[in-house]
Amino acid sequence: MTHKKPELFHHRSSSRQFLFCKSDSTPTDDKGVEISRVDSTLVSKTFPNILFGKNFIHHAMDRLDASTKFEAMVIRIDDSTHKDKSISGDYHSNSLVDIAKAIDETCKSENGMWGQLDHDMFGCFFPRKNQTSPLKLADKIKHRLSEVCNETVSMGIASFPTITFNKDQLIDNARKALDHAAFLGPDSTVLFDSVSLNISGDMLYQKGDIHGAIEEFNAALMLDSSNVNVYNSLGVCYGVLGDYEKAMEAFEKAIRIDPEEAMALYNAGLVNMLTDNRDKALEYFLDADRKEGNIFDVAFQTGRLYLKMGKPEQGKKSLEKAVRLNPESGLALRYLGECCSAMNLTDEAISAYKKVIRQNPNDAESLSALGYLFDLQGENPEITTIFCQQSIEIAPENGLFRFRLGNLYLKRNQLEDALEQFQKAHDLGYDANNLIQKVQKLIQNA
Repeated sequence: MTHKKPELFHHRSSSRQFLFCKSDSTPTDDKGVEISRVDSTLVSKTFPNILFGKNFIHHAMDRLDASTKFEAMVIRIDDSTHKDKSISGDYHSNSLVDIAKAIDETCKSENGMWGQLDHDMFGCFFPRKNQTSPLKLADKIKHRLSEVCNETVSMGIASFPTITFNKDQLIDNARKALDHAAFLGPDSTVLFDSVSLNISGDMLYQKGDIHGAIEEFNAALMLDSSNVNVYNSLGVCYGVLGDYEKAMEAFEKAIRIDPEEAMALYNAGLVNMLTDNRDKALEYFLDADRKEGNIFDVAFQTGRLYLKMGKPEQGKKSLEKAVRLNPESGLALRYLGECCSAMNLTDEAISAYKKVIRQNPNDAESLSALGYLFDLQGENPEITTIFCQQSIEIAPENGLFRFRLGNLYLKRNQLEDALEQFQKAHDLGYDANNLIQKVQKLIQNA
């Protein structure tokens, strides 16, 4: 949700069709030495009075209780410099000591205090009265570190006061800034801002904590009320929760700020589609396509919507575009098959459904459609029946699939089997009354 490169959901439940922004890169996933397991006892031996974790934070908060302005800094050794598994653990322990010494020297000269937050992470607090900017403090630490070793560190910095955050939240904000720094690469320093909260909200969203994500995005908007990506992300959260009114409000704000924002236009269209306002949904989808013509989901949902509106010709064009953008999308191919079938383009429909089956042999809708279309072409009844039988084995609750199978049984004069399928189709909500009566009469006459 940080930059404008779209990450597309391919799970097609109504709550997972929204487009949201993700960072163009991901934090380094180091496959080498696990820094969090590096032995840090050498640090405590070098600095026997060092405080660790919550003890350090509580001690710092007590000392800063009367302070009205101060900074928190979180410092972590960069994983990217530790990919060589052959390097000994002692080397990494010594590197942590070098970092601790650089931090200690800076804190002594700048009236700061420091401690260890984790095995590979240090924390610092600096009262604002020292008159040195936090970025200059970060540069001092990095400069001192560069004089003794080749390691690099990333830093997250947060200031108090910042909007409504209290003192106890400052170190958490610095950690969020550090997560933000991880997206920028090694040796990065980030001041906590709306993008930091955007990234934090994205992480919570990915974990399924939608309400927590909403809190982060609302806080981000307090820092930057013109952030289009945050409004889009906030709208996605409300959309996932089914609160379409609030979702639409967020998307419309994003569009007002940036009328060229294709994702917000698409998401606004999706909300209208989900609330059955089809004409308005189509208007948004087409506008999104004009703004940015190569988004798969825009083409896919436009084609799907045209099909629902009884306009398969237009739907076919959009779905063909969607398939060009993502040839592996079974859903786009399946809906393309539906459009072709509605236009009586049987060969094209069969071709589309066959591609779906090659990708997913258990796609029940495509299996049933193939059985139906093969029957129209006069294929061997045994083959067409097998396709339809497979479809109800996979999706026994689908009335249409059972109705199609019943018709095939009826053509083969398997009256008892046909009656069973028509009755089940009727029980599942598919109107098969006339055929049920017809088969019952045929059985009586027989």
